[in-house]
Amino acid sequence: MSKTHAFSKPVLGQRTSPFLQEKLADLGCDEVFVAVPDRISSLLGIEVNQSQVYRTCQNVAEQLNEKDLNTPCPLLAEKQNNQDEEVYAMIDGSMIFTDAGWQETKVGRVFQAEHYIENEEHRWKMGVSHYTARRGHYVDFTTRFEQTLPPESACKKIFVTDGATWIGQWIAQRYAGSVHIIDYFHVCEKLASVAPKDVGGWLAKQKEALLNSRVEAVIGEVKTLQGNEEDINQLLGYLENHKHQMNYQYYRQQGWMIGSGAIESAHRTLLQVRMKRSGQRWANEGCDSMIKLRVTYKNGRRDIVRKLLKKAA
Repeated sequence: MSKTHAFSKPVLGQRTSPFLQEKLADLGCDEVFVAVPDRISSLLGIEVNQSQVYRTCQNVAEQLNEKDLNTPCPLLAEKQNNQDEEVYAMIDGSMIFTDAGWQETKVGRVFQAEHYIENEEHRWKMGVSHYTARRGHYVDFTTRFEQTLPPESACKKIFVTDGATWIGQWIAQRYAGSVHIIDYFHVCEKLASVAPKDVGGWLAKQKEALLNSRVEAVIGEVKTLQGNEEDINQLLGYLENHKHQMNYQYYRQQGWMIGSGAIESAHRTLLQVRMKRSGQRWANEGCDSMIKLRVTYKNGRRDIVRKLLKKAA
């Protein structure tokens, strides 16, 4: 095609149609770059190379508007603006291997869930979710997360976390009046790490005590343990600092989640499935771009990419 033809005008720096760039970004977000050319050839009968896929993903990610990325969908926004609604928020860190070594990407998930009981077990039906992710300092992450779940929103906010210090301080400062629950299963893992091997049923007894909100009894049992003194003291400090966030009997009576499985799942489906494959290592720029793309597509916002490319055409 002649360079003077109207269709030859570069789009985001490339002489590739908006349609094809959209498909390259879509597939590059799900597949390793080297695998995309064969997929494009099979689906569209168009020949592209790995470099085009990489450049398209980089260019699209760099132009994505942060405000659009962090704005929840209308349905979730409606829930947040209703004081009778309960909205969950979970935050955790995911490690990604980069040129600078393992680096943490903080991941947040905001969602609504309906509680029900099946065969005497507590169950939840997940509603629509909105994801936030950011590599680096937690301030960069929290700034974006607060756009997804504004501190001033009217809904009842229920945080379920692992008890990291920065998370607790941030929630206390920015989300006063919210419910902050320490993940029950995270506490159980800590208890399992010091559980005596020669006392059958000790761990099961502590788990049951936790579910019945008898945290002081659990602390008393841990104090009697013989073993690695440093590990035991760290666990005691953790239990003492967070015991006011371990009223699991009350939380279950309210129909609230006490586990953070939703954010653990987010690690796998948002980042790990694309960014932690065998042998992968990311440059910081490429890492940040792929995180933005993964968040965009995981939040169901292909329309943002489409509008961006049409505007640039």
